[in-house]
Amino acid sequence: MNEQLSNIDNVLFDLDGTLVDSSGTITTCIHHALERVGVPAAPGTRMDAFIGLSLLDIFRNEFDMSQTQSDAAIAYYRDHFDALGQADSQVYADIQDVLADLRNAGYRLFVATVKPTSIADKVLSDLQLRPYFEGVSGASMGHERRDKSGIISHAINKYKLDPARSMMIGDRGQDISGARDNGLVSVAVTYGFGSREELHAAGPDHTVNHSRGISSLLL
Repeated sequence: MNEQLSNIDNVLFDLDGTLVDSSGTITTCIHHALERVGVPAAPGTRMDAFIGLSLLDIFRNEFDMSQTQSDAAIAYYRDHFDALGQADSQVYADIQDVLADLRNAGYRLFVATVKPTSIADKVLSDLQLRPYFEGVSGASMGHERRDKSGIISHAINKYKLDPARSMMIGDRGQDISGARDNGLVSVAVTYGFGSREELHAAGPDHTVNHSRGISSLLL
């Protein structure tokens, strides 16, 4: 283990695309919301490309909705998400073993996600991951805190973390840039929803191709 990694005490994980493959649930909910507000997706639109973005950014920026439309779409999305539960989501292979090994080695584990905190907590609980994490920092339910850099900053302040002794692990470019903005070591995982091109352009400190690679970095 190099000196940079030997100083790490705190490990922040992204949720969708890093801990959990939620593509089925999220894409179904986006389709449902678009249908309810009457905004069609262009043919060939890849809904999984939006995973990891805030709902406001998806509906306002990707589908050019008005404020009223996007507010309605978010409400329809969340209602459908609640109804579906986690039936179409699954924990990535070996993640539970990785989390258990890190906890047993003394690392403090957290989640930093663009999902609102209450929803992220429920997802983690439903999938039996919540006990591994000391805390969860998510987006606000409104528009105040939705970018990844701000969410990571919120986690640092809320849990009194030393950025120089902290690491952010995620599958999208915003996870890497958010870590850099806040002075954290960044780790990109290639098994999630971000393309290799996106991750390479973001410039992570480390890259792993499988969840077990996280253990290899830190143990």
